[in-house]
Amino acid sequence: MAGDQDEVRHAYGDNMGWRLKGYAKRHSGPPVSVRELSRDEFLAIRPLFDCDDNPWLVDLNEVVPQIRPFVEEVLGPLSPDEDYYVTGHPLDWDKDPVQVARDLLDTYYPLARAAFLGGSVATGTYTANSDLDMIVIVDDLPGAFRETLRHRGWPVELFCHTIESFQDFVARDTEGRRPPLLHMCAEGFLMLDADGTGARMRAEARVLLDAGPPPATVTELEDRRYGTTDLLEDLIGARDEDERLFVAARLLTCVGELALVVQNRWLGHGKWLLRRLRDAKEDELVDSYRALVRGEGAERFITVVEAVLESAGGRMEAGYRRAAPHR
Repeated sequence: MAGDQDEVRHAYGDNMGWRLKGYAKRHSGPPVSVRELSRDEFLAIRPLFDCDDNPWLVDLNEVVPQIRPFVEEVLGPLSPDEDYYVTGHPLDWDKDPVQVARDLLDTYYPLARAAFLGGSVATGTYTANSDLDMIVIVDDLPGAFRETLRHRGWPVELFCHTIESFQDFVARDTEGRRPPLLHMCAEGFLMLDADGTGARMRAEARVLLDAGPPPATVTELEDRRYGTTDLLEDLIGARDEDERLFVAARLLTCVGELALVVQNRWLGHGKWLLRRLRDAKEDELVDSYRALVRGEGAERFITVVEAVLESAGGRMEAGYRRAAPHR
């Protein structure tokens, strides 16, 4: 309950300012009119709109005839030639990364077709060390690029694409079982959707994620079993405690990915591998590795690794042979 109260205070409290922005219809450029609103004006109209996914935004294009007189009584006349939004902005920028991301879009990409904010900021689990992971779709982009920058004190990881380059990257990432762009689109916050492109991208990303990665080929599965078997033998034979830790760390990644491939699930790097393993109910693998690191011995971890290998077809034992591919 305390967390809910903090969120409400943060979203609508004294730290927030409010603006009524008008945009030319069917145009994705910057606003043509802007005026400041009081907190009381915002709170008067906020209950009339469904904005649960973004408490700092009210889309006045949703105004129905029944409530329009009341809205205009509070905000003043609304021009039929403009699309209106009420947006919140923090008076103290470092308190609200979502609004920092909005400001970055307004500043650098006012003509973007769509934009997504992903990662921990979008899920509300961000920390003081989090960055803003953003996808921006722009029509007249010479080429796709990734850029690291800072905006209003926040680190930003920016992925700029055209629709075509985005689809190309997604196809490659899907083949490799690690599609971060798909996750950002499907699970992140749709910050900008000038012409319906964002909504279509979100829906398509959700379908692709739900379908899962392509089934593992015989060659891929053999390669993963081979690498896991090799590291497992190194772990069993390790006599140096430090070597054991390094081998176990590498083995955790290899066997974790193997477990996910067997279940035909998406992969991830670093913390995302851990989250994928938790989603796949592979808690015993993580727990047994943690026990090894605590100095409780490698036996439990070895047993779990062997079970994963067995589910994938077993160890790659003596007698395995594969011819080199033709050049």
